[in-house]
Amino acid sequence: MPPKPSRVETNSVEIWKVSGEGRKPGLDSVICEAEVAIRVEGRLHCRLCCLPTHIEELVSGHLISQGIAPSSIEVREGADGISVDARRQGKRTKPKKITSQARIAEDQVFDFVSRLNQNCPLFQKTGGTHVVGLFSSGREVFIEDISRHCAIDKVVGLASKRGLDLSHSVLVTSCRQTLSTMKKAIYAQIPIVITISAVTGLAIEKADRFGITLIGFAREGRFNIYSHPWRILPR
Repeated sequence: MPPKPSRVETNSVEIWKVSGEGRKPGLDSVICEAEVAIRVEGRLHCRLCCLPTHIEELVSGHLISQGIAPSSIEVREGADGISVDARRQGKRTKPKKITSQARIAEDQVFDFVSRLNQNCPLFQKTGGTHVVGLFSSGREVFIEDISRHCAIDKVVGLASKRGLDLSHSVLVTSCRQTLSTMKKAIYAQIPIVITISAVTGLAIEKADRFGITLIGFAREGRFNIYSHPWRILPR
């Protein structure tokens, strides 16, 4: 039977292992999943499926990534999943161009990716998560989640909670960068986005238009800069 949603991140399930040697019973570690219903000012805003941890950070980052400043967040857990009531502060803002003068060296790109790979215990255990890191002025936070969107939301919310300066930060991800994830970086005013995976054409267009330095395929001693290369200092 599949694991029930809970506030734990992994569960052990009975399986049948099939190989050239035949079939035999065993155990496997799997990621737990929960549905989160977010209400803003009493109205249903959205439903998200994610790891059942860092829920306040998820909601905070999700709202920030849509131009909504949360003033309060209340989390409740029931038989049907996790419910969150949020209040917002002021009106919804529009996306604006990033003017941050933050710069990093080429070697730092590889250092950040290395730190990302060192901080993904759930992926190493289950193979079932995306990992996202945020670096700012010598400080760092990491989040894993089954959803790349929720992972980014959670790391933005966690970084904001801990007082990291998003306008001088670097977002590093294991997942591809698309139009939808780039919008999150724009609203959060993150000037540099790095992924070890691919980027899409619309992600590049959005990054170029709104002033984000976008880097893809940062692995195995190389990377591609798709927009605003002036933020990456040569060796």
